[in-house]
Amino acid sequence: MQGKPIVLALATVATGLVAGVYYGFSVAVNPGLARLPAPAYIAAMQAINDVIQNPVFAASFFGAPLLLPLATVLYARRPYVRRFRLLTAATGLFWASLGVTVAANIPLNETLATFSLPNATPAQAAVARAHFAGPWNKWHGVRTLASTLA
Repeated sequence: MQGKPIVLALATVATGLVAGVYYGFSVAVNPGLARLPAPAYIAAMQAINDVIQNPVFAASFFGAPLLLPLATVLYARRPYVRRFRLLTAATGLFWASLGVTVAANIPLNETLATFSLPNATPAQAAVARAHFAGPWNKWHGVRTLASTLA
């Protein structure tokens, strides 16, 4: 089938784009946000969580978990070939990163979205940040590693 290399390329690009976003957050965005006072940190994370929900990011975020298994199936006729084994592993790793995102990061984002900055004291913002940042960054590290390995 001539479409196999195209599906494989698209799966690779989509996976790499998502891993790149996570990596960028890990090495630049999160360290930068860590320098902000709690109210500014919360406002920035709320804004990021709003704008990341866009069609361009969705194409890779949802494309990778669909294209990786498709590529794996397309190469399944030779299950002992290295490419098939790598695709199987990549699919599992990416789905694990997606699971972490859905089970941990998104619920934390949704909780943070309900925090009302205009009505909060700096102390309340500090508590909200403490409840969000530590767990979010821990799970973000897990999904970054899994998607990068994928």
